[in-house]
Amino acid sequence: MHVPEEIRAEAAALIDHHALGLWKPNDADRRAAVALYRFLETGQPLTGEQIRSALAHAETAADADERLLKLLQEAAGLLDEGPAAESPAGRDAVDHVCLLLDALALSRPAGQ
Repeated sequence: MHVPEEIRAEAAALIDHHALGLWKPNDADRRAAVALYRFLETGQPLTGEQIRSALAHAETAADADERLLKLLQEAAGLLDEGPAAESPAGRDAVDHVCLLLDALALSRPAGQ
């Protein structure tokens, strides 16, 4: 079971760690976020299939932060569970994941 409250809490923690400079996303993290950000830019809701597609690229999954990968996999599972994803807690969790993706996609590459 993909618990929305846990997904939201983990996304919020990663957002905070990124904002405070405690977590510096690497290039693989940014590539995954940019790929998913492109889906978000279409205005269509994010789907589990889109997340899995972005993570399917070996270069992204192999080097991305383990916490980020786990969070995105959990979010994909939540999105596959229609009613859970549409609940207020589910929508809040997905919104937090999208905020994290926005922050990562728009962040500067490492070393700049």
